[in-house]
Amino acid sequence: MKNILNIILQMQHTAEMGDAQSTEKFYVVVGVIAVIFIGIVGYLVSIDRKINKLEK
Repeated sequence: MKNILNIILQMQHTAEMGDAQSTEKFYVVVGVIAVIFIGIVGYLVSIDRKINKLEK
């Protein structure tokens, strides 16, 4: 009976760790996408400034 209880407790601990790891991966993906988006916006702003200089 103790063996069954130990197995169940270990399975629950493993499931909790899996949830934590998937949440961390989610935040990493969101962070990478945010950095890429900020880079694209910065690039577009710099191109806009260069075009405005050429128009003047």
